[in-house]
Amino acid sequence: MSWFVANTKSRCELKASAFFQNIGIMSYVPVFEEKREWSDRTKKVKTPAISGYVFFEIEELDYSIINLNPYLRNVIRRYGKAVEISGDEIEAMKSCLKLYTDEINFKAGDLVKVISGVFKNKRGLIDRVDGSYITLLVNSIKIKLSLNKTKLAPA
Repeated sequence: MSWFVANTKSRCELKASAFFQNIGIMSYVPVFEEKREWSDRTKKVKTPAISGYVFFEIEELDYSIINLNPYLRNVIRRYGKAVEISGDEIEAMKSCLKLYTDEINFKAGDLVKVISGVFKNKRGLIDRVDGSYITLLVNSIKIKLSLNKTKLAPA
């Protein structure tokens, strides 16, 4: 069995993988969870680490089966031959993503940037950390803000 890689339609990586799973082909999309924030809620969503690609394992590349997947554009080729990926490389990808975390620990004195809200793109210095809220000193407009950690990123 060999692993191959295919290019997917925009934002269809997980759908292409699910389609392969449904027809009995082992597939893998490297994903990680991240927090997304909307005006009314915060949610953890699965995001592809390599957008636009799905990896699948099949004994012999049969385009009549691969073309059944409506979420694919094409199989990736190099010099006219489909690119094969070793199982060790797939396992290495899986193990790297297991260790991934998007948690950032802030401490007093860190320089940060506001990533959402009215003060988006303003930079400031952390004054105090209280649980999930941070007090931020924004010198450019001479104010002190109290924000949730999810609204900040390292500057």
